[in-house]
Amino acid sequence: MQLFVSCAAFKKPTRRQYTKVKKYPIDKPFVYYNEIKVVNDKLSKDEKTVLGDGLRTQLDDSLQTVVKESFVFFKKLESPAVYDTAYAVNSARNMEIYLKTEGYYNGKVNYELFPFDTIYKGDPEKEQIRVATKFIANTGPVFRIDSIAIIPNDSGRNYLLPLQELSNRNLSQSLLKKGKPFSEQLVSGEMNRLVELFRNNGYYNFSRDAIYADVDTVFLALLDPLLALDPIRQFEVFQEAQERRKNPVINVYIRTKPNLNPSVFQQFTNNKIVVYPEFKGGDKSDSIPYIDSVRNSIIVRFHEGKYKPSFIRRNLKLRTDSLYSALKVSQTAEELNKLNVWQVIRIQPKLSTEDSAKIDYDILLIPYKRYTFSTNLEGVFNQPLNQLTGAGNLVGLGVNFGLQDRNIAKQGIQMTNTLRTGIEFGLPPINAGLQATELTFSNSITWPRIPDKLFTRKSRRWLNRKTFLTSNISIIDRNINKNGSFALTTVSSTFGWQFQTPKNALWRVSPLNVEYVNLYDISTNFQEQLNNNPFLRNSFNQGFVLGVVNVGYKQPFRIKKHDNHTAALRVNFEESGALFGRFKKSVKLFDEQLFEYVKADAEFRYAITNPARNRELVFRGAVGAGYLYDNDTSNMPFFKQFAGGGPNSMRAWPLRSLGPGASRNDPRTGRNQFFSRSGDMLIEGNIEYRYNIWSIWPNTLILRGALFTDIGNVWNFRNQSNRGNDTVVFQLKNLYRDLSVSVGTGFRLDFVGLFLIRVDVGYRLKNPAYPFVLTNDGWRIPKFSDAANLFNGSEAARNWRYENMNISLGIGLPFQF
Repeated sequence: MQLFVSCAAFKKPTRRQYTKVKKYPIDKPFVYYNEIKVVNDKLSKDEKTVLGDGLRTQLDDSLQTVVKESFVFFKKLESPAVYDTAYAVNSARNMEIYLKTEGYYNGKVNYELFPFDTIYKGDPEKEQIRVATKFIANTGPVFRIDSIAIIPNDSGRNYLLPLQELSNRNLSQSLLKKGKPFSEQLVSGEMNRLVELFRNNGYYNFSRDAIYADVDTVFLALLDPLLALDPIRQFEVFQEAQERRKNPVINVYIRTKPNLNPSVFQQFTNNKIVVYPEFKGGDKSDSIPYIDSVRNSIIVRFHEGKYKPSFIRRNLKLRTDSLYSALKVSQTAEELNKLNVWQVIRIQPKLSTEDSAKIDYDILLIPYKRYTFSTNLEGVFNQPLNQLTGAGNLVGLGVNFGLQDRNIAKQGIQMTNTLRTGIEFGLPPINAGLQATELTFSNSITWPRIPDKLFTRKSRRWLNRKTFLTSNISIIDRNINKNGSFALTTVSSTFGWQFQTPKNALWRVSPLNVEYVNLYDISTNFQEQLNNNPFLRNSFNQGFVLGVVNVGYKQPFRIKKHDNHTAALRVNFEESGALFGRFKKSVKLFDEQLFEYVKADAEFRYAITNPARNRELVFRGAVGAGYLYDNDTSNMPFFKQFAGGGPNSMRAWPLRSLGPGASRNDPRTGRNQFFSRSGDMLIEGNIEYRYNIWSIWPNTLILRGALFTDIGNVWNFRNQSNRGNDTVVFQLKNLYRDLSVSVGTGFRLDFVGLFLIRVDVGYRLKNPAYPFVLTNDGWRIPKFSDAANLFNGSEAARNWRYENMNISLGIGLPFQF
């Protein structure tokens, strides 16, 4: 190992790397900074970064630096270790070993030690003796995979033939590809894949310890004894050997270890399955008087009869007389867990006492209590005057009651009933007395099955299969004593099915969806506000939705080429009136109030994570459109339109305060301002960079931060609410003008494993609303003088904050679905 001492390799590596150093050794040189440089002209910048991060993990523990970041730009070095040259020597040696695991068999690592740099000389209490090292990794060419042999039978062991045949049938799923850079991680992943493949095809005793990887870099043509007798062939082989030195290759063989127990290569079939659906914990005892229900070697053993045996058998992915499969075992546990009937699920496979080539199972299920009752009390006090409804000094009280039954008809059918009651009354001198009442009843029923005949034969392999029926009725009266606003009745019901395909795509299909909104008992004061405010008038349109197609689709993706990249797609489609609208002439309700529309929306999310640095970069795009086709002058019903703003959308705007298009900005009317903007169409994109700020309580409570930008808006297809104003209608030529742009930062208090509370502060960098859009298409570059408005209590400062900023509170991370 060579040691280089250099002063000019880079400028002052011991200066300005961190904003602060804490708890450093006094009068001793300490590890301040380590730089790792990857030398390989054939690697891209991103590839060098990834390899450099891997090399950094090989630094000796005493050479590692603990750096805590705050607000991205501030870095604090904590408790650095006393420097010792032996640490650098060990680190370089570890890095060379790591390079070999990544396929760089000729890689060499040297390091440079920079002269000690003393900071705050002459001050004994502050003096720091900083040391920096620079590791230079000359990787050389990467070895690429040339030939691959999975379970080769070159030893004449006939019992390997079934394994070899099985691996060949699934060769397309192999992680090893000819020409791909070699790495030990890649080979390890392939070995894990093979173990999983074999264990899912009956090889119960097969484990990771049964196989090993044999890699070979020898060019076998050079070992041919006949090569000396053929000068022409000899020249060709030598030329090829020269080329292989420039572009080295490696052969990979995955073999089974010798002298293994014969049971490793034995296929097992399922035999007897015994289910204990009323298990109470501890060890099962055969002395308990059980009643057995036996069918197809599946025994349901109970003593109280709380569950129908057919219900339990229907939700088992395990089948008797089929090959043992570890995947089927895990799927069975997952299915039973999603039924939400049992709180503990244990599946115990074991060798059968009846046949040495068969597997028996004990499935132990500890049930939840059948009935669950819940209640909670809510209260709210609203003091500021509401300019829209004239409400102020209001006190609201609400009581929620919930009752859940987990096992109707002994088949895991679940019913949840929720009753909400609430009142709102005013305090003197404003609006004294009772102001509003609310009564809401919700019911949901879930059956743990779907009608297989309506779907394909493959539907029996689907997971999380459910049939659901949800119903809701809500009555709100805000016109008590005829001095309030209105009364509103909402009725809705949805029937459908939910299931999950083997590729983890979650489908939700609703062949029937009913929604009815009825506005009545409108006060004179509120009617005047409806007449004068087109956006408010649109928000209270009433009508009837009756659809026969409502489909939701959600699919997560794993990016094979990048393990730290994930993606997800969500798509929804719904319609109303396509079938029932044909009966308008015969059904008066359909003719007068049925909405006929189609609506679709899609959302795509892509995330790049860096677990080593606790960072994540998230991209999200969303589009949606709805069209009301039974009326050529109206827009979509308000409760089906898209809205912008709020904690999960354009965060520099409050919820429902953005758009449509470049329509006029709402004037500020008070802290409790009412927003009602929405549109028939949505286009939105978001980018968010997430990072850690402070680990308050490691792995329990962490303060995280984010930087984000949001771009988008909502539009209408028609202009009924604002005649003569084309700014609300989507036109491609005006897309740039109408797009809003916000930037901001966020703070998240993460109670790890429980929940996350976040606060996002957004600034409107481009505001498409009038009158702002008249200047520079709405771009509003902040000025240093604007900082005075952030905390000033003047009316002008409040107006500036209203027109430029928004603070939103949210639960959980945005764009999670």
